[in-house]
Amino acid sequence: MSASTAPFGRMPDGRPVDCVTLCAHGLEARIITLGAALQALHVPDRNGQMEDVVLGGDDVEAYLDARRFFGAVIGRFANRIAGGRYTLDGRVVRLPVNDGPNCLHGGPSGFDTHVWQVAAMEGGSEPFVEMVLALEDGADSFPGAVRARARYTLTAPGTLTLDLQAQASEAGPINMTGHSYFNLAGAGHPDGIGGHVLRIDAEQFLPIDATSIPEGAPRSVAGSPFDFRDGARIGAQLDLTDPQIAVTGGFDHNYCYADRGAERLMAELFEPGSGRRLSVFSDRSGLQFYSGQFLDGNARGKGGRTYGRYGALCLEPQDWPDSPNRPDFPDVVVPAGATYRHTIRYAFA
Repeated sequence: MSASTAPFGRMPDGRPVDCVTLCAHGLEARIITLGAALQALHVPDRNGQMEDVVLGGDDVEAYLDARRFFGAVIGRFANRIAGGRYTLDGRVVRLPVNDGPNCLHGGPSGFDTHVWQVAAMEGGSEPFVEMVLALEDGADSFPGAVRARARYTLTAPGTLTLDLQAQASEAGPINMTGHSYFNLAGAGHPDGIGGHVLRIDAEQFLPIDATSIPEGAPRSVAGSPFDFRDGARIGAQLDLTDPQIAVTGGFDHNYCYADRGAERLMAELFEPGSGRRLSVFSDRSGLQFYSGQFLDGNARGKGGRTYGRYGALCLEPQDWPDSPNRPDFPDVVVPAGATYRHTIRYAFA
């Protein structure tokens, strides 16, 4: 059971990027200060064989050649805000757009693009690292200075917990998540995630338009490829014909829950070959399931591997996309000085 730090590289302006390694409870997690990103996560299979199950890079340059959000903490607002604008208290707030006409994952300079500072680190029975990020008022046009915290802890056998917090000096939307790409057979495994079995215990999802903005009200998953309530092989669901699958060439949709505040099991992922199972818990109102269809084989992966289409998937607990523009969606406005909190647990078996 340990926590240690080592250099990972330098940013183009010379700022150092460090890597913190946590070891305990049968897991080894590596977190880099660039984006407070989970760079590697080694998990045993049914025979005790360890394998890295998240996508990432071996050096800083791998994270700078293109913005893929590998393992990063996302903020100030995860997912999309339509048209790069929203209205709060009668004032229109305009944000930079970086995903067609929309603002995605906090804009072009979101939390994932910054070097965070290690505020605390400790070994022992529950080793952890806590990283902080402070941004001035108007960063990416969001109102108010913001201070964010991300704490990774190995809390129990096979469990990695990510605690997220943020406070802003002005009222505004905050929506944070972890953006790890998982392949339980191993990062870069040639078979991708088609054979993984996924269960999502949600009865509704948000259909999207051609720019991936939610359109209309939540829709029932019943009778559609989006129904994972009883567990389904992802490849089989991708093969089904559905207009919503055709929008993005796969899954990139929010699953809806009725409330938030109490931790719930949101998703279970199982890979038959290795026997690894991942359970994702969260206390927020939604889960974004992304099937990795935009991975194009050009990413500089770890160990010289490349990450291709459907090579990994993301299960991102968060509040609903475009909520600042949708009064019928769960409220995401955090009052000035109040603390936003979000806990995600990744439990492996």
